Amino acid sequence: MLGERGSPPRRYTGAVELPPRSITAEEYAPFSLCFEAAFGIQPTEADLELWRKAVDLDRTLAVFERDEVVASADSYWFDLTLPGARTLPVAGVTRVAVRGTHRRRGLLTALMRTLLDEAHGRGEAVAVLTASEGAIYGRFGYGLATVQASVELSTAHAAFSRPVERTGRLNQVDTETARKVAPAVHDRARRRQPGDVERQDWYWDVHFADPHWAREGASGLFHVLHESAAGDPDGYAAYRWKDNWKRGNPANEVVVVDAFADTPAVEAQLWRHLLDLDLAAKVSAWKRPLDDPLRWLLADPRRLEVTSVRDDLWVRLLDLPAALGARLYATTDRLVMELSDGFCPWNQGGWALEAGPDGPGRARRTGPREPADLRLGVAELGSLFLAGVRASDLARVGRVEELTPGALARADALFGPVGGEPAPFCRSGF
Repeated sequence: MLGERGSPPRRYTGAVELPPRSITAEEYAPFSLCFEAAFGIQPTEADLELWRKAVDLDRTLAVFERDEVVASADSYWFDLTLPGARTLPVAGVTRVAVRGTHRRRGLLTALMRTLLDEAHGRGEAVAVLTASEGAIYGRFGYGLATVQASVELSTAHAAFSRPVERTGRLNQVDTETARKVAPAVHDRARRRQPGDVERQDWYWDVHFADPHWAREGASGLFHVLHESAAGDPDGYAAYRWKDNWKRGNPANEVVVVDAFADTPAVEAQLWRHLLDLDLAAKVSAWKRPLDDPLRWLLADPRRLEVTSVRDDLWVRLLDLPAALGARLYATTDRLVMELSDGFCPWNQGGWALEAGPDGPGRARRTGPREPADLRLGVAELGSLFLAGVRASDLARVGRVEELTPGALARADALFGPVGGEPAPFCRSGF
């Protein structure tokens, strides 16, 4: 039995006295207020209306007590980019909260039980989320798959190692212009980045509405577009300005919210512009990849300071054949896994993955005469899914067990980056 390695093989029933259910349109406000209160937010009526567009009532879950919402959960349905430039519609779990007066009563387990059962019933092979606390979701079978960094760079030390080739045209534009073209630029960029997700219309509505709670003491958004020589938009950046004058001298900060483009060359032009803004002493950005290309642009890479690193995207596999069959793999192999999954028991047991770089993988149940190469839990498999975590690293801390000599090295190669793709990274919060 897998007891000390992998995901704990505990079984959850989710049995509570207050079962979750979806909300009605009239219950949207108390549903949202439950979540906002858990995060210390007091939304305005305008905030509530802005977020209403993001809510599909059929995908919501709430626990009620005496007509009051005491716990909430929700999920979006959007595309996730997988290794090999494939995409897969997934459940993006969000708005998970339990009122402080109702903690430790099994409500979170009941919400997650119902949410994952419903997602599986809809044919959604994977659920993903970003966590407010890193210790919450492993017990439900989520595995940490990507990380993010926050960075700072002094503009006095922001020289590039070689000049940026200026092509096309950069222009600061108004919100209306940016709203028309930025989504298409992003959609092309996220399809090349494993771990990134689709931004639907509601996301852009919130982004360009630029509510005050998103500013954190900085200015509203400024928008920059890059156009090719032919006049086609192929790069977008958004930033805020944080005032800081020291004894009359400018020490202001540029807070980068977005910077993406069709090509690395155009993205380098965007960064050069952001680093050259007058009156700025520092440029900062959050939700950056650990293998940030900005570091390799700099003449002095040490000057790009990483101020924090944290977990980002957590992956929960719900339908193994559909999930493992959706991505490409770096090598051709057949790997047999003994999987534990105490929360979604339909995944429990032996699985053979036959895969390679030329087509999607194929996962099937194993027979009694097919010995396993690896023993692991569903959370560990979720960590491997996007090619950002190695099986051998998890094995070093007892979370994966090698049963066939050489299987760890084979798993590292099989699940690794495909065709020189970057490490998985999700630039969008949800």
